[in-house]
Amino acid sequence: MNWSPIPPAVAAVVAVVVSVTRRLPPLLVGTSIPAPPAERVALYTLGGRFVSFVLVYGLLFGVAVAVGRRRGSTDGDGATVLATGLVAAVAYLVASAALLLVLDTGAVLANAVAGLGSGVGLGVQLAVVAFAGLALAERL
Repeated sequence: MNWSPIPPAVAAVVAVVVSVTRRLPPLLVGTSIPAPPAERVALYTLGGRFVSFVLVYGLLFGVAVAVGRRRGSTDGDGATVLATGLVAAVAYLVASAALLLVLDTGAVLANAVAGLGSGVGLGVQLAVVAFAGLALAERL
């Protein structure tokens, strides 16, 4: 089986960035630094979503296409896609847990369930993006 560790590594970085950008408003408001105005928090949130979009559909998709173009056969594509999704979900969960420890929220069970669901959702999303990149590389 010939699979590439590059898309899962990129997915881990993307998942951590997405975790931070999804929790940016509580981080800005809930920490000990002076709270910025609401307009600035909204601007930071939209900027974070744009960065997440570029990382997911630009970086990860581009890396998957590049890996797909350089591979010899398509035997390891399933393993690469599965590893990408699993690594992304675990990285998102770890980053979310670390951020929730910093924020010190009281609703532990609700945050755990929401974080688990978001982690699985992001893992599936990044696995689909990696699959699409590998599939596109086969056509090029």
